[in-house]
Amino acid sequence: MKKRLGIVTSSVDVGKFYKKQLFELFGDFVEISTFSFDVNNNDSIEDVDVLLISTYSQYEVLKKYINHDDIEIVISRLTLSKEGFSLLKNSNVGKKAALVNLSFEMCIETIATLYQLGFDDYELIPVYPNMDTVPYLDAAITTGEKRFVPQGTKHALDLGNRVLDKNTIVDTAIALDLEDVLAEKVILEYFDNLVSYNKGVDYFISKTKASQNQFNTILTIMEKGVIGFDSFGTIETCNDKADNLLDPDIEYEGMHIREIITGQVFDEYNRSRKQMLDRLIRINDKAVTLSIFPVSDIYGETEGDHAYGSFAILENFEEREDTQNKLRLQLANKGHVAKYTTENIIGQSDAVIKMKKLILRMGNSKSSVLISGESGTGKELIAQAIHNASPIRDKQFVAINCAALSANLLESELFGYEAGDFTGASKRGKAGIFELAHNGTLFLDEIGEMPLDLQVKLLRVIQEGEVMRVGGNKVIKVDVRVVAATNKNLRQQVKKGHFRKDLFYRLNVLPIHVPSLLERNGDVEVLIDYFKKLGNCSFALSDQVLIFLNDYKWDGNIRELRNCVEFFENIGTDVIKMDHLPYHMKEEIETTSDQEGKILYLGLDEKESYVLKLFYQAYKDRKKLGRKSISDMAYDDLMFLSEYDVRSILKTLKNEGYINVSSGRGGSSISRTGIELIEK
Repeated sequence: MKKRLGIVTSSVDVGKFYKKQLFELFGDFVEISTFSFDVNNNDSIEDVDVLLISTYSQYEVLKKYINHDDIEIVISRLTLSKEGFSLLKNSNVGKKAALVNLSFEMCIETIATLYQLGFDDYELIPVYPNMDTVPYLDAAITTGEKRFVPQGTKHALDLGNRVLDKNTIVDTAIALDLEDVLAEKVILEYFDNLVSYNKGVDYFISKTKASQNQFNTILTIMEKGVIGFDSFGTIETCNDKADNLLDPDIEYEGMHIREIITGQVFDEYNRSRKQMLDRLIRINDKAVTLSIFPVSDIYGETEGDHAYGSFAILENFEEREDTQNKLRLQLANKGHVAKYTTENIIGQSDAVIKMKKLILRMGNSKSSVLISGESGTGKELIAQAIHNASPIRDKQFVAINCAALSANLLESELFGYEAGDFTGASKRGKAGIFELAHNGTLFLDEIGEMPLDLQVKLLRVIQEGEVMRVGGNKVIKVDVRVVAATNKNLRQQVKKGHFRKDLFYRLNVLPIHVPSLLERNGDVEVLIDYFKKLGNCSFALSDQVLIFLNDYKWDGNIRELRNCVEFFENIGTDVIKMDHLPYHMKEEIETTSDQEGKILYLGLDEKESYVLKLFYQAYKDRKKLGRKSISDMAYDDLMFLSEYDVRSILKTLKNEGYINVSSGRGGSSISRTGIELIEK
């Protein structure tokens, strides 16, 4: 009787694509059904033996419909075909591009795939249907979803749908009891068309039989420890990295592999002779990750029972953890590392000089830091400078914005999740950012937006130095320096009950305030010159504009100032004068002028005061005004009043006794009361 395989995806089209792949591989042995979220038929999942689900978050939604006693779960992992890989590798698409897919989650997964395949020099921005604001970019990259590429994109590159990777196919075959099918030609050809995440190891193993000289060279330069042993367990090769992990004073060639890999791990491999991945063992009191590749299984070649023996790949766990963290950070933070130091803090004011000195002193401590300051002041730059002033500057710097994610998603991002004991990638679950930041710095931006229930869990992790993944029961030790930032007054938030007092004092060990631009006397011109140089700008500022910019309140702080410089550069004039200021700055001038000239009058709002001023000027010019002429003059002054608006304002002014309204075409005029109000 054929096994029954169900496939769950976000869209019908993607489900059809995966069904076609799997039917070509297992079609004679399985019956395949598809379920998708866009047609909402997932609650009808039943009568399947194995369920292949696109993402873990989809599994979280579906698990209430699944009988785990009867159904095995496989969470898929995806990669590119060699054709798609080559297409991107040889393309001229810009390094900053939109990554277009069906949803934000699928965009992030695709970005992660591309970064892991070596395209980590790209800055990829998620773009997906129905997003609030679609960024304008010249270039776009997509994996089979070209129909969602924004109109107006100049260069669009479709890499074709991502395909199920080798591990997913193997896990699915095992779940379906079809291990023997993995040796079929169609599956080997499918594997050959995939781009491997671990291309170095695959390449090294594929060449060992072809050329002993190449083999020895690769053994020497590989960053992983490699031990080759024959079918009887006798060690034949051991590279320098493996020697250093073990004991460089011992000659391992000729020894039995059991003298290195002891206990149940080797017994398990020896019984199955099947590929074993990522087992954590201890060698000489070191935590080491072990993978074993049976050469005959990989290439289907036999000579006796196990012709070419096996290769054990060893990695120092801490080194591997750092490497994996850096890769994951490219997904979580777009390759974000702490690239800024105190040298990147531009300014000559006393406030900035004092802050720089404080940052350097704080860098030497491992205590928590709480950065406060208005929006746009550069709090993340300060956090990076603190990290780079510390002894752990060569370790991870992980940043997350607590206001950018929902409460449930924030919890899984912070602490990770444990998927449970089922087949596929979900066995490993997902590491949270506390694990990713182990031995480094964790930057929690907008900490004041964190929900109270998560604050309790965060406090425990900081106090105990250990984290437990969502849904897990295993305690994971973490050593992390926490730097938090907020634009809120957390003391007031504590008094209001919106922020936990114990967490506040745990974070506020080393407080640092980032001064606003108003507090940085003399830095406006310095920053303008800096951003002009950074953007290769050629404009000059008139004296009047420079005086205004120095006096301007800069609500958006440095972010607003940088935008202003970019605006000036793009309006295409050599000298910026007052008329060239952005609209919101002109409004500031008019408001200030109104206040200083007493044009806002008792009981009247801005528009009513404006119209009353027009009547006063008309009185001096011996004219009368009608609704249309008032509307036209307002338009010229950027006030934008319709005739209907003017009618309403005239009614208010008449009721207050400030104007006289004539019927017909006679127009209206200011009253004696109105004149006295202005002239007093």
